[in-house]
Amino acid sequence: MVKSRKVATPKLTVAQVCMSANFADAAFDYPRETFAQIAVRMLGPKGFPKTKNGARFKRECREVFNLERRKA
Repeated sequence: MVKSRKVATPKLTVAQVCMSANFADAAFDYPRETFAQIAVRMLGPKGFPKTKNGARFKRECREVFNLERRKA
């Protein structure tokens, strides 16, 4: 019998969750701008931080952004 292992998934910080919610607001406020343009507007020219869970943070922000765009 094979036991399933629980894979550790990185969690977002509270600040990152709040920032991803801001991407939804920006998607509504700036309907003609792309995700990349919104990211520069919100995070500056350096973009998403190179942290342990930075890739997940970027993916979550993109998902929230796209979700808001589909509603509009």
